[in-house]
Amino acid sequence: MGRIAGFFKLAPSSIRPIKIFNEMEARGEYKAFIYTDDTIHNVCSASEIQSMSLNETMIGFDSLAASSPLSSSSDQFELIGDTDIYNLDELACELHCDAVENMPILTRLLQDTFSLDNCSDHEMFQRFDSSLRTIRGVYAIAFHIGDKVFLARDRIGIKPLWYDVSSGFAFASEKKFLEMSGLHEMVELDPRQILCYDLKNDTIKSYDREFLQGLAEHQGSFVEVRDGLLSLLKEAVSIRVPDEDFGVMFSAGIDSTILALLCKGFAEAKGVKCNCYTVGLSGQVPSPDIACARKLADELELELNVHEIELDTVEEYLSTVVPLIEDATVPKTGVALTMYAACKAAKEDGINILFAGAGADELFAGYNRFKSSVSVNKDCIRDIMEMHEVNTYRDDTVAAFTGVKVRLPYLDEKFVEYALAIPKEYKISDEMNKIILRKAGEELGLPKYVAERGKKAAQYGSRFDQGLKKLAKRAGFANKTDYINSFQESR
Repeated sequence: MGRIAGFFKLAPSSIRPIKIFNEMEARGEYKAFIYTDDTIHNVCSASEIQSMSLNETMIGFDSLAASSPLSSSSDQFELIGDTDIYNLDELACELHCDAVENMPILTRLLQDTFSLDNCSDHEMFQRFDSSLRTIRGVYAIAFHIGDKVFLARDRIGIKPLWYDVSSGFAFASEKKFLEMSGLHEMVELDPRQILCYDLKNDTIKSYDREFLQGLAEHQGSFVEVRDGLLSLLKEAVSIRVPDEDFGVMFSAGIDSTILALLCKGFAEAKGVKCNCYTVGLSGQVPSPDIACARKLADELELELNVHEIELDTVEEYLSTVVPLIEDATVPKTGVALTMYAACKAAKEDGINILFAGAGADELFAGYNRFKSSVSVNKDCIRDIMEMHEVNTYRDDTVAAFTGVKVRLPYLDEKFVEYALAIPKEYKISDEMNKIILRKAGEELGLPKYVAERGKKAAQYGSRFDQGLKKLAKRAGFANKTDYINSFQESR
């Protein structure tokens, strides 16, 4: 979904984006919008770019149902992006325009931002950063104005963006896209930085964006802090609920159950349907997630879609997932399999948007290692700041491959800032983690057995880790790691 790439000042012989087009075509029916010096080309297949010079270009991929991105009427203002903006109506009102789609609103926002002449680079960065802070949503964007190309992404880093300056300047949503273009010194853009490449002088500058600095710990009672938490979580969910049927990844743990319950209520108010998706390895004994999900869905009257995956299908999924996520360790592969199976099942049902509970463990000290933390909230902040390196790139890349948008209310910036200022004693004790989130679940009416259900990582709750073990043994590998690595070159 919405992948982007760009190439500037590279040797023509080094640019091989046809491989990127082939990769996108393998994911389904996609078209590309290619910005050259004077034209926007609409391209639907790799064969159409054989004779096209792709130096000094920016490429935006999207589904065939999407509308064309916009360039401004001013000279050389070109914008591409992978975006999911939730406050379009609010932004449209402030900009005095119609709220239609993400890219037109973003174009208008940045046109207004860069309309002043004779700005210093620092002033330009500040104006850009200020405009981006008005967005409630996730994004990875690139725009070309005059002699400069800017890159930015949401400050948590849910939408991925990579770049390479080894021989000119290139960028792409996925690391593999740059490798396919013959580049090998890729760097992931720090979400707390805006990057600017000067085409005229062949120089690069960055601007640091403040985030999660100087958070003051909440002083209210437990109930007051819990109620504030619930209020912000409800808002984070409500602004993400679309005007169409959607889904929730549902493991029946506290994180996803709270999401499912809130999504159900907001969906009913909007007149759309919310479907819960639970996946796991098939077998005589149901996976823990599936068994618990069936019981809970019946109690809470949730629409549940269970997908039990055969062992041979898991192996088939691996041939797609392992090359896709690039850094295929055993834990990452197990989680990626769960995400892929859920997204694939949702897409087959015509669902384009899937909610997930990512971020809750990092915010509320959900891992056992937090019990030995010297400073729980400092470790929570570190985990959030590093999520783009550990989790979000994997999850967004897998979801994008299936054509599904994943929405993550726990990683809403306002909610994140609030949660990271909650006193540690409200989060974790020797007996329990995620205390305040569990109590918030009870306040919403969740059964006590759900509110107190212990954490089970996705690869274990789905039993996909057991599937990997069986498949590795069947294929004659000594361990799961060697087996997973055998899929690295399969696509």
